[in-house]
Amino acid sequence: MCGINGIVSADTDIKKKIKALNKLLVHRGPDDEGYVLINAKTGKFTQCSGIDSVDEIRSAYPDIDTTNMIDFDMVFGHRRLSIIDLSKNGHGPMGSTDGKVWVTFNGEIYNYIELREELISSGFNFLTKTDTEVIVNSYLHWGIDCLNRFNGMWAFSLWDSRTGSLFLCRDRFGIKPLYYTYTKSYFGFSSEIKPLIYLMGRTPEINSAKIPFYIINGNRLNTIDTYINGISSLPSSHYLVYKNGLIETRQYYEIPIRKSENRSEKSLGDEITFLLKDSIKLRFRSDVPVGTCLSGGFDSSSIVSLSSGLFSGRLSTFSAVWNEPECDESRYIDLVNHIYGCLAHKVYPSAEEFESVFNQINYFQEIPSEGPGLYPQWYVMQEARNKVKVLLDGQGGDEIFGGYFLIGAYLRGIIKDRKYSKILNEYRNFLNYLRENGLHSFASWLFPRQYNKLTGSKLSRKYNIVNEHLWEQIDRDTMVEETNPPESFGNFFSNMAYHFIRNQTLPTLLHYEDRNSMAHSIESRVPFLDYRLVELGINLDQEHLTDRGVSRPLYRKALQQYLPKEITDRKDKLGFPVPFTKWTRSVLKDYVTDTLLNSNAGIYEFADFEQVKKNLKDHFDERRDFGWIIWRLLSLESVLSMYRKYNFN
Repeated sequence: MCGINGIVSADTDIKKKIKALNKLLVHRGPDDEGYVLINAKTGKFTQCSGIDSVDEIRSAYPDIDTTNMIDFDMVFGHRRLSIIDLSKNGHGPMGSTDGKVWVTFNGEIYNYIELREELISSGFNFLTKTDTEVIVNSYLHWGIDCLNRFNGMWAFSLWDSRTGSLFLCRDRFGIKPLYYTYTKSYFGFSSEIKPLIYLMGRTPEINSAKIPFYIINGNRLNTIDTYINGISSLPSSHYLVYKNGLIETRQYYEIPIRKSENRSEKSLGDEITFLLKDSIKLRFRSDVPVGTCLSGGFDSSSIVSLSSGLFSGRLSTFSAVWNEPECDESRYIDLVNHIYGCLAHKVYPSAEEFESVFNQINYFQEIPSEGPGLYPQWYVMQEARNKVKVLLDGQGGDEIFGGYFLIGAYLRGIIKDRKYSKILNEYRNFLNYLRENGLHSFASWLFPRQYNKLTGSKLSRKYNIVNEHLWEQIDRDTMVEETNPPESFGNFFSNMAYHFIRNQTLPTLLHYEDRNSMAHSIESRVPFLDYRLVELGINLDQEHLTDRGVSRPLYRKALQQYLPKEITDRKDKLGFPVPFTKWTRSVLKDYVTDTLLNSNAGIYEFADFEQVKKNLKDHFDERRDFGWIIWRLLSLESVLSMYRKYNFN
């Protein structure tokens, strides 16, 4: 796991910025620093060291500060977090043996051992035990087709002097980030946004078009555009080729659609268990200590249970717990730790240090975040930092096995799939849902498009805080969150799962996880996003994804032999619980008031001050709960303030 940067330019002053770009990524790679300068026309290259390079590298290569860049038109920068092959052989950027191909790489290729053996049998020689060298030789052997042979998470840039092409690539599901920017003077790429702002050399211009959608719906991040004009994100499953000043972007992978087979429930359950075990086993490949996150929920508990037999020592788990009983899941955390003999590490997130931690979170996230689940995650990563270097986490389990399909989604799904007999049989559940949620909620959830059309799509009704002048500049229809995903798979639930994976929840959760973990130099690995599991889960039949409001019935049954009934039968998982609403009405009330009732705050370029003021009064008087929108506005203000004040020049 590392941080990567690169600049293509004829301007020496621009190329010299590479050192500052690398410094901005020190948290992603504190163990080593490296550079390679390349002449695209002649193929000449020079490796350089930096102030944070290990001693062996500093003695082998000249310092980047003392190197004349005039003869080179490309420079790669690398910050290393040493995970596999901890020797100097893992130094990056890394080149092929003939120096014609160079790569700077962030991530892990978990099946690198098997690929390495296959490449050796095809005549390739290896000088290291790294997965980075496997990428280089895989590209030399299979070309771009090598991407679909990788099982892992990655963002890398590769220079091929044979074709004169710069090749950027991101993994299938966007676990690792990759951004780029270009003008007539340069092309630049980075693992994060701030280095590219520094490269641009000016105060960043906020992409205002994204703000109203964020306020209303939150983040949807599998897009090319970012919150900063002029900086683009390479979407998941895509690669980019930069050649002769031109950019071409292509998708190399799509989740395959498989026809439903007449397989037994047991056969499918056995395959889920086998693939999850194998995925976890692959993700334990490391030359440094590995631990797991443990929330007490089904996904993290499954990882702990299947991890416990992989090594002889005690597995370290990391959990956030609360003094507030409505948020605390200690009972389930303690149960799992006890059964599997884990070495438990618990953190107690504090409201008293909220402002300081919150601003740090926003600095590293680089974008406004949509909910308080990031807060305990920050503490978990901070605790893990001094004990392990790699953490396994449960992101993706909900998306691929039907974790979001509770009773409301189930009822909507059988309507969408025209399961007329089920609709008739479920009339009691429809009546109960109507009685418990009211007519407006019932109609908006089960018939969202019809409801929006009937009510005039008054999208601001929920919070009614977007500035009217901003509404006049945008197409309100673009603010409608897509409720009917592409109908590519066999049923509504699989279509929605695809939507969750590609667009709605997963890209955002992966962004949050990557930034919170890397802020503490922790590599986070997500076993549920092994592409084999994703392809299996998304092609399951409806009855395996939800059963009358019980989520993930097949997955629950498959794992019940490994977990206590208290975990497999849970229907009350809280989902990133944080007592944020309570805090905003007590210890954080002054902070919220001082920040959001400042009419000069940056958010009021986008939000209506009087409406926010009214909402806060209702919130503090406990007439309404605006906790989530308070978080969003605080986060937006923190990010806007950072970009206004931070010295990127």
